[in-house]
Amino acid sequence: MVLNLTKTKEMVFGPPYITSSLPPISASSYQIQRASEAKLLGVHVDSNLSWHAQVEAIVSKATQRLYFLKQLKRAGIPRAQLLHFYISVIRPVLEYAVPVWHHLLTKSQTDNIESVQKRALRVIYPFSNDMSYSNYLDLADIASLSTRRNELSRNFFFIP
Repeated sequence: MVLNLTKTKEMVFGPPYITSSLPPISASSYQIQRASEAKLLGVHVDSNLSWHAQVEAIVSKATQRLYFLKQLKRAGIPRAQLLHFYISVIRPVLEYAVPVWHHLLTKSQTDNIESVQKRALRVIYPFSNDMSYSNYLDLADIASLSTRRNELSRNFFFIP
């Protein structure tokens, strides 16, 4: 395999006081650039595995797709089809590669991801802003994203 040194980056995982003391890798008199964050197969990874960049990226992408859900709502599409659009177009963005990053999320990151589903359900079922999130989930007959991430991870690793 021929290595393209201009596209190759090095990422050292660990606390900054350890990673800064390590010398950079060089090959063929070319010093390989050290990165603290990279996108690998659509998953944003950083050197301390905080998953902050991943959460920001998926929430941003899903939020953009919420615009289309709102447009469909304005066009008079029935609720069942709006829910189907959410489940098939928006939710997969929020669940991509969850077995990799799900178990290291903070509470605020989990809430940030869950807020996208809350907003989608409020668009689909605009009955009342006073209705609780669990009532919206019951009405739509879907699980919370946190519950789904646990199930997806369990199924991925075949844990009964």
